[in-house]
Amino acid sequence: MRLPPDQAEDQLTALAERAPSPEQARDARFELARFALRRGDIDEATQRFESLWNEGIEDHVTSRALYESARLNIEHHGDRPAGIALLHRAIAQSAPWAGTELALAYLVKVERQADNSAGLIADLDRIAAGLLDPRLKAQLHLAVGELHAEELAAEEKALAAYRQAALACADCAAADEALWRMAQIYQRHQNFEPARQALSLVASRTEESWFVGSYHSHRAADARFELGLLHLLFLDDYDAARDHFETFIDVFPHAQRRPEAAWHLVEITRLSQSSSAYRRALRRFVRDYPDNRRRPMAERRLSELS
Repeated sequence: MRLPPDQAEDQLTALAERAPSPEQARDARFELARFALRRGDIDEATQRFESLWNEGIEDHVTSRALYESARLNIEHHGDRPAGIALLHRAIAQSAPWAGTELALAYLVKVERQADNSAGLIADLDRIAAGLLDPRLKAQLHLAVGELHAEELAAEEKALAAYRQAALACADCAAADEALWRMAQIYQRHQNFEPARQALSLVASRTEESWFVGSYHSHRAADARFELGLLHLLFLDDYDAARDHFETFIDVFPHAQRRPEAAWHLVEITRLSQSSSAYRRALRRFVRDYPDNRRRPMAERRLSELS
């Protein structure tokens, strides 16, 4: 049963005073600051958040408190420079705590609104240069690449930033996203070999483990499917395209584009194999994907081959 706000706040106050550990006390104090914010007591919330990050402890509480203080400075106190400085501090912590991504996303938002993308890029490059954590470095370089690509239409600079993100961290989401975006730029300019290389790196980032189950990069499925299309539509390599689509179906059994990959396999068979093999491929598609929108087309083609 959920306690009324006043009772919950009383319990948090007691916990903050008599917590079994300093960490639990800081968690309770952070929640008390949020209660003050929800009550609309901006001054109390400001004081409580500030007291947390002023202790000089680098942890998830400090990262969130810096983020919340920055928002209060910008949105309630009208002190944008102080808010921006706090966001920089939150981003420059030694590890990617909970508030890091919140601070980065909010910083990008407010600087874009102020039409200060160029200044933001310089700030993020400066902060990234001083970071030791590879995931944080990759996140910042990815953000710089996105700003170059989306705000300044500077694709060469975007590619350079994405490359830095990919090199900063070999096995993190920001690096995978950077490689994916590099491939999209290369494909737009029909520069297919570097696109293939970038996609191959992302597609390979899958692991199978009996004790933790399956892990896949968040872009691995997209990259594998895109490799199939690349070889089918632009490189005229039907064997490689088939391998990629078959791997996509095997490795990502719940992917939404699985029927689409299966249909591409049907088309590859039509283009590269015998009519009997094509007939078998059509029958297999009808059997495996009875509810797919392409089923009537497959059945019509089967009747034409009879």
